[in-house]
Amino acid sequence: MFGQQNLSTRRILLAWLLVTPVVLWRLLTSVYPFLRTFYISFFDNSPVRRTFDFVGLDNYMALTRDANVDATLTFTLFFTVSSVALQVVLGLAIAELLNQRFKMRNFTRAVNLLPWAMAPIVIATAARWIFHQDYGLINDIIWRLSGERPLWLVNFTTARFAVTITDVWKNTAFLAVIFLSGLQGIPLELYEAAKIDGADGARSYWYITLPLLMPLIISMIIFTAIFRVLTFEIVYALTNGGPGTATSLLSYLVYLEGFRVLNFGYASAIAMLLFFIVLIVGVLGYGFLRRAWERL
Repeated sequence: MFGQQNLSTRRILLAWLLVTPVVLWRLLTSVYPFLRTFYISFFDNSPVRRTFDFVGLDNYMALTRDANVDATLTFTLFFTVSSVALQVVLGLAIAELLNQRFKMRNFTRAVNLLPWAMAPIVIATAARWIFHQDYGLINDIIWRLSGERPLWLVNFTTARFAVTITDVWKNTAFLAVIFLSGLQGIPLELYEAAKIDGADGARSYWYITLPLLMPLIISMIIFTAIFRVLTFEIVYALTNGGPGTATSLLSYLVYLEGFRVLNFGYASAIAMLLFFIVLIVGVLGYGFLRRAWERL
């Protein structure tokens, strides 16, 4: 008996020994940077001015007076809500199409993933050419039809539209594949029983598919919303946050303050604001997810 306990103890110790390097690595690359950022947010830290002075909550108070932060928060909210909504709706539609039987279905499913598999910086650079005033594909079509060439990345509204649509085009494919896996997990017997009871395709989708997929949909909304809040590459390569601050996201503002202005203290305060937004999204999303599971 004691021999079995010693063997079990040795196995547990071996397991901890094997995972310790990974745990230490995560602590080094995640926990320490977070704690360091939180610490610096209370200081006026700038290598340009050579300052490292404790200022308390001054950096956080400055956030409430900064017009750039207000504009950035507005676009971050608009971008997150609109992008997530479009991705979920289009992802569900594409998943339904990919779930049908047709020739070259597996090939089509693989091609569907290509935009998501490409690097965001590549997608954004290509989109910059697509929306170019003189040489862009979209303007070429519009010019042939109407003789006009809109300034997509110069106008306030169209620049926001271009950033949002580029993000949706790149990431919808991933949600489509996730939703497809959910659709394939729904028993066919449920649809057959509904058909016998006289339910058409729309009713079956509303009363069978959506309720059973709801926990998965909410999970992906949480996942997608958090990544939209943290998006950086598309804005960086497509618009540089412009015109003005029209397409500037909080993550891009952190980059500007931290790596261009070299105001580390203020940039850290913005990063902590970004963290609390992500935390709120995660907590609220988890609450909705629990309710969705309870209804099943």
